[in-house]
Amino acid sequence: MLPVMKFATAKLLPLILFCATCSHAGPATPRPKPERFADEIAVFAKQEPEKGGIVFTGSSSIRRWITLKEDFPGLPVLNRGFGGSVANDLIAYADTVVLRHQPKILVTYTGSNDLNAKLSVKEAFEDYTRFLNLVHQRLPNTRVIVTSVKIALKRLTQIPKVHELNQKLANWASGKDWVRYVDSTSYLADSKGKPIREYYVDDLLHLSPAGYAKWKEILTPVLKEEWAKVN
Repeated sequence: MLPVMKFATAKLLPLILFCATCSHAGPATPRPKPERFADEIAVFAKQEPEKGGIVFTGSSSIRRWITLKEDFPGLPVLNRGFGGSVANDLIAYADTVVLRHQPKILVTYTGSNDLNAKLSVKEAFEDYTRFLNLVHQRLPNTRVIVTSVKIALKRLTQIPKVHELNQKLANWASGKDWVRYVDSTSYLADSKGKPIREYYVDDLLHLSPAGYAKWKEILTPVLKEEWAKVN
């Protein structure tokens, strides 16, 4: 029996080694260093917290929404976006941009920069949901609105990954009574799925006034409905 066992083991060994290799994920993609936002976050930290309102946070799509207060009159909105950020930055600066404000509602936008930084969809999703779970753990009564990741003319090759990430976020949010996923991507695309030029400024990445107007149109009834739930 011994020769047979040796032969069987010899045949199985490559398969065992292959499976062992498959079971280990590759090295994590390096995240951009949060320290690059130290000055910008310091400005936020010096300002008095505005508690009990609606905090918007995320990357440049939030930061560049300079008409936020005018677009949502009667709602206590606060812009805490910082351009170029990824979900890992939101984790690093959660205390300053979200938690100390103790918002009744948190609106988030991130993900495109994560993919652009060469994170896999899985890594971007895990970072994003880690941030959302952190907020829920610290502020269990805060309602969270997750706005879907945008597509852009400048990042056409990224579009399939954007759709994959959005689907994962939508699935994750389903069944959680404290989080609401909002599709704010579909309106940006034509019938063939290509981003519509008028919704972007000249850099072909960031939203134009027309793009923000459509985003406002989508979010207005959602915010009013969610605000009524917490008041």
